[in-house]
Amino acid sequence: MREVAESPRVPSTARHYAKAIFELAQQDGAFEAWRQRLSRLRELLEGTALGPAMRSPEFSAAQRRQLAQAVLERDSGIDKEAANLLRLLIESRRTAMLRAIELGYQELVDRAEGRVKAQLATAVEVEPSELARFSKELSTRLGVEVNFQAQVDPSLLGGAVVRVGDRVFDASLKTKLQQLRREMLTEVQSS
Repeated sequence: MREVAESPRVPSTARHYAKAIFELAQQDGAFEAWRQRLSRLRELLEGTALGPAMRSPEFSAAQRRQLAQAVLERDSGIDKEAANLLRLLIESRRTAMLRAIELGYQELVDRAEGRVKAQLATAVEVEPSELARFSKELSTRLGVEVNFQAQVDPSLLGGAVVRVGDRVFDASLKTKLQQLRREMLTEVQSS
């Protein structure tokens, strides 16, 4: 299986926010409470008119703050810590990156608790028993609990591509055929 570098899924600015939130949660032993706060804020920004208003150039910074304050006063599901985070994101005009912050935070929590999420792409559907076997084998090799998410990608032709964090292990037939083609072209050109 060939390992391939993958670009980070969480932008660096969102990672900085996620890390700061993680450190707060770690100090307080409140990983789940912060997960719920982030989830609730994301729901608020994605499921109401507040999100588009926060990104709109039609509103001044003061108007965005007033609008957010009015929403926060009516929403009992937003506690003081979450409200402070929302205000900070509004001030810095970074409300659009809340989903990435949430993803980065969850990755840090998973790592701290000895879990990683992995994605398995195959040309055909994988049976649940096979997925469990893959998860167990990779968990043993990596020394952490691996939770797989499987998807079908017919373009792979055969084999599999496994993504674990920022690493990609590509053992797909498609990649092997591409490598063979490059080797044959190199051989022909050097002859």
